[in-house]
Amino acid sequence: MTDASPPETKRSWWSHRPRPETSLLVISLLWTLGAKFAIIQRQNPEAIWQTFIKASYTDVMFFSGIWLLFLMLYLLRLPSIINRLALLIASIILGWSVLNAAWLLADNVQLQPGILMVLLQSPGEFWPIVQENLLNNLEYAVPILLTLFLGCAWIIWRFIRPFRKPVRWTMCIRCGALAVVLFAGAGIGHHLHLRRGTIVYSGEVIAHSSHWYALVQLISDMTATPDVGAVRYLPRAGERELVVPDTPEDGWPNVVIIFLESVSYPVTSLSETEAANTPILEQLASEGIQFNSTYVPVPQTNKAFWAGMTGITPVIQPDFAEAVLADQPYESLATILGRAGYRSGFFQLTKGTFECGPGLFNNLGFDWAWFLENIEDDSVRLSALTSDDFKMIEPMFQWVDEGDEPFLLGLISTVAHYPYVVPDWYDPKPIDDRYLSYLRTVEYTDYFLGAVCDQLKQRGLLDSTLLCVIGDHGDAFRPGTKVGRLTPYEEVIRIPWIIRWPGKVEAGKRVDWPCSQLDATPTLLSLLGFGIESAGFDGVNALKPTDPQRRLYFSTWVKDSPVGYIEGDRKFVYWPYTNKLFVYDLSNDPQEISPSIINDEVKDQVREDLQQWAEQTHLIIPLERFRQRILYEHWRTFCQGRSAWAYYDREGDER
Repeated sequence: MTDASPPETKRSWWSHRPRPETSLLVISLLWTLGAKFAIIQRQNPEAIWQTFIKASYTDVMFFSGIWLLFLMLYLLRLPSIINRLALLIASIILGWSVLNAAWLLADNVQLQPGILMVLLQSPGEFWPIVQENLLNNLEYAVPILLTLFLGCAWIIWRFIRPFRKPVRWTMCIRCGALAVVLFAGAGIGHHLHLRRGTIVYSGEVIAHSSHWYALVQLISDMTATPDVGAVRYLPRAGERELVVPDTPEDGWPNVVIIFLESVSYPVTSLSETEAANTPILEQLASEGIQFNSTYVPVPQTNKAFWAGMTGITPVIQPDFAEAVLADQPYESLATILGRAGYRSGFFQLTKGTFECGPGLFNNLGFDWAWFLENIEDDSVRLSALTSDDFKMIEPMFQWVDEGDEPFLLGLISTVAHYPYVVPDWYDPKPIDDRYLSYLRTVEYTDYFLGAVCDQLKQRGLLDSTLLCVIGDHGDAFRPGTKVGRLTPYEEVIRIPWIIRWPGKVEAGKRVDWPCSQLDATPTLLSLLGFGIESAGFDGVNALKPTDPQRRLYFSTWVKDSPVGYIEGDRKFVYWPYTNKLFVYDLSNDPQEISPSIINDEVKDQVREDLQQWAEQTHLIIPLERFRQRILYEHWRTFCQGRSAWAYYDREGDER
């Protein structure tokens, strides 16, 4: 009897072992909840466990719902097919959960379908970013990679040798009842949380970062029907009604537009703070016009290029529709000045393959565009998305020196982008603090700005050049969070903007009325003497006083992320997934900590206005349309539907 007990105990345990798909679901749930708890603990809220429970409701709903689906499949009594189908679903969820956990730990936001769509368009371009995050967070990277490796091995084994344990009806019923209770309880808890919740970042964003809401968004996208009435037409080159001035007696001035990557207004010397980290920017402002209240419509770089160069609101969708090859260039500052005899070029030290830069600048009508690949020297790279901007100066001014015509020169710095590293020649000392690293890159950007001005001065061009310096967007560094650009804080959507043109604009002037990134092109054209009254820009001439209550719309790009508008000292932020409207009084609450929650008919009107604004930015592109073209001698560019990509050909080809 004694000898028979251990085998009996073993058989009893073995007969009650969990099914593989159930184990995978449990592991997936643990990864998801563990990542959320780590983020919430990092933020150190007053009630950690209460916040964690609120943020977990949607995860419990999702996983209990999937578990209930498996139990219903078991009742079909098709063991061979059902075992593999359930295992396949659980495998996808495991991969999704581990990747989501990694994204959560890196960015505090889950990998939503909108982001995933962008990643899938250019996986090779985003892999270096993923690689950097893994190397910088080995405490998370090792268990993540280990889970994926062991999970894949186990899944392959179970596909080859399916689980043979028969399913008992009584067990299905008991487990099904438990799944229903968990699903219903979590649903009720989440509903109560949405009704009573506040704009605490961990309570609103982390709760939204779940498989449940990702699935809801995916289904919503698949079942949505486009509103044909909201489709807009973007003017092509030559189609705007502009009054072109006669050529000035002293000739057309050169125009230089410098975008400052990830530099927000509050961290510069232009702001009301005591910051003294951008002396060049401050000096240029003292010699020209400083716009103190300038906001972006979308905090994303390519959208900023579009807004600043066209005066048109970019497409409020997480895609790169503006880079999809058009039949002819859209009307932009480059095409308008091109008709006046200007040549145009844009320079940046990020990869042209990233987000199809050649397609975008071709659509903007630039004669020449130059990217990291053009330098054919990978040693200048500092990270996946940043490079030493000083390596751009020589080829950029070689282009400047090539022609006698007036030129439109556009460029963007890159170093202030994540992961906030500077070249060793500038400062070899490592900095552990993320925000201090960012501030150092802002200082480097200002130093680079000075170097560009020095090159213009050496050529005797600085004082005769219409210079525009403007941010593309900012970045957020709230204590204990990594919210980045996905929450529209002031430091994300408020940017520096100055215009310098000695003898033509008033030196030291400060503009305090509300301005937009969309105003850049209309303002520059007005300074040059163009009549823009009938041009139909979304932006305005910012040199003329505007209504202090001018409404400036914004969206944070990712689907179902916050949208809103600035109106005077008030900021309205609507969160689609909670169906809540939050109003900030920026004059009394500049840190945006204590908003008012609006739940009456005002909310319904604001929501309707915001939805209408977003719909009016839509651009319908036929999904079946395929185009290819060789751009800027080296760039083989392809487009299919809303996707666009490019490859660099070192040998070059005739255009």
